[in-house]
Amino acid sequence: MYKYILIIIFFFKIGFASNFSLDQFEIEINSNFLGKEVVLFGNKDKDSDVIFIFEGENKKAKLTTKVKEGFLWINETKELNNQPSFFAIFTSPKKTLNEIFLFSKLKDRHLLISNHSLELHKIRKAMKVKNLYIEEELESLNGNLFLKKFLIPDNISPGNIKVYMYELKNNEIVKMVSKNLQIKKGGISFKLEKLLKTESFIYIIILIAISLLLSLVTNLIFRKK
Repeated sequence: MYKYILIIIFFFKIGFASNFSLDQFEIEINSNFLGKEVVLFGNKDKDSDVIFIFEGENKKAKLTTKVKEGFLWINETKELNNQPSFFAIFTSPKKTLNEIFLFSKLKDRHLLISNHSLELHKIRKAMKVKNLYIEEELESLNGNLFLKKFLIPDNISPGNIKVYMYELKNNEIVKMVSKNLQIKKGGISFKLEKLLKTESFIYIIILIAISLLLSLVTNLIFRKK
């Protein structure tokens, strides 16, 4: 029922032009963050195909693979630059990665699917193990409506995830729409971290006050015993 309410609201807002939305555009992460389900939904022309790409901000990363040296297998670690923190591909109808490779505009825009190389295959595989890479089909509803529920994992890095919708007709990209999904730090630990950077003196006073309070509480507990 929840997904149908979302779609009805969506149509009242934008009419029947091909478009999409998310049930939330901001996710707050803290020390207790266990992941968050996001709902992608929208509509397309019945004669069109759509490809969605969720691409997180680039960051430094490490790729560890096992290589054989003589009779032994050892871990080989390689430093990587400009790797997206999160990457997801959703399509309707279902398209394989080999089919997506045929669209040069997509390959030119998104590094992680820019070629068939073994290195990129290893990177995608390593990200998939950490639930940071997804490749699935959209759920079709009544022909031109679509919906997809997916998980933003608990190990996601804060930053902006760019959401691209590519509409295709006759295997040609005819439209591109983009929006942003913001991943933000939150909670007390983040506020203290921010306070340390902006008001270090106040931060030190707070730490001293907390230490004195804990010491006082501990003394009271042991005194009662």
